[in-house]
Amino acid sequence: MHLESNFADLGSGFSSKTTIRPLHEQRLVEFNQTLASFLSIDIKHPETKDLLCGNVPISHSVSMVYAGHQFGGFSPQLGDGRGVLLGEVRGQDKNLYDLHMKGAGLTPYSRRGDGRAVLRSSIREYLASEAMHALGVPSSRALALYDSREAVYREQPEKGAMLLRVANGHIRFGHFEYFFYQGKTEELDQLIEYCLKHYYSQFLSSETPLKSMLIEVVERTARMIAKWQAIGFQHGVMNTDNFSFTGETIDYGPYGFMDDYDPAWVCNHSDYEGRYAFERQPGVGLWNLNCLMRCFSKHLSKDELVDILKHYEPELQSHYDELMAAKLGLYKTEKLHALLSFLFTILQSEKMDYSVFFRLLSKLEENTFSLILDEVIDRERMRAWLLEYCVERSKQKASWQDVSLAMLQVNPKYILRNYLAHDVIVAAENGDFLPFRRLLKVLTSPFDEHEESETLAQRPPEWGKSLEVSCSS
Repeated sequence: MHLESNFADLGSGFSSKTTIRPLHEQRLVEFNQTLASFLSIDIKHPETKDLLCGNVPISHSVSMVYAGHQFGGFSPQLGDGRGVLLGEVRGQDKNLYDLHMKGAGLTPYSRRGDGRAVLRSSIREYLASEAMHALGVPSSRALALYDSREAVYREQPEKGAMLLRVANGHIRFGHFEYFFYQGKTEELDQLIEYCLKHYYSQFLSSETPLKSMLIEVVERTARMIAKWQAIGFQHGVMNTDNFSFTGETIDYGPYGFMDDYDPAWVCNHSDYEGRYAFERQPGVGLWNLNCLMRCFSKHLSKDELVDILKHYEPELQSHYDELMAAKLGLYKTEKLHALLSFLFTILQSEKMDYSVFFRLLSKLEENTFSLILDEVIDRERMRAWLLEYCVERSKQKASWQDVSLAMLQVNPKYILRNYLAHDVIVAAENGDFLPFRRLLKVLTSPFDEHEESETLAQRPPEWGKSLEVSCSS
């Protein structure tokens, strides 16, 4: 494994030197071999093994400093309170990828925390990041999971753990906010150049490289959130320090995948005001981007920054429309918005499971509605929608069967429901990781049938719908 130190080489103004502090009796319990092969990492190599688990310190590993708007309030200095950037490795595509260990111990930015992660939250992040990747959502990835016999105290003692994450980059909107509001103009310029060189080099030859880069950031963020909305995913903590400058979903905590359709759903029980509710995510994305644009007010005019932000809404809407049209199997229709509006009204009143509905719709036979009607109370209203839908579906050039097959490849059978995560966490805390691996298998190929794991596709029990997750999750 060849580790580079590009970010660390920016100097002490951007990070502090830190190393992994191994947990007591820690052990490697899961390793993503497919991702490791892509990154040319051989976990069986003794030197690599010692470096990744912290037995041998990495000389250039660091914890990053940044700021952030958290639930609307600005925190002028945050940083990696429990994370260590080990360095960058080059993938088979020749691009660089960050290796970042979460739960690695105290750092200069831990504030009053212990710098640790617990097995519960580490499993949730491992599963979520791999599930999102399989669903086609840009995301950090999980490379390795370590558990231990070390007690970490949250609401109660829990098993300490570490999660090794991979991403295109871990630079957040909050990095730019930190340097801008601290008045560190030289460092801000360095960070801009770093991002242009390492993440957006295609714009280096542009007449306006900064503006071109920022437009791409806006559009990537818009497409990411459009994907969240299409699959029914809620992040839960959309603070600017949790938003990636490379347009990836990062920092999985009190997230959720929607069960019963409810646009006002709030998955994070720490979000008392519903700031990050499902239906508010597109607006929060724009709010965060507005915070980001302020950091370039000395580089670009107000009109230029406003023009950049104007790319957000049309990009999000067009991508969302494209995704929802594919979920419905309607590739050319002028009635998409009307059909969706009518459908969502029905789904909400029926408390219909979001993912189950679209999977059933994918299997619907032409003009045979019982598969759907048997799931609802108001059969006539659903029949009215299905009749309108079938009229539009009949206009597609492909056959009904071919469209259904295509729909099955975009409407997952398996999603990461909270009760499923809860069950595998309970088993893992008791030393049994088999349920975790069984769930991981279906989540990494969520469109396949996996008949041997049919129970993992079932609707949640009532107790599973009311599970609470919070910022400690």
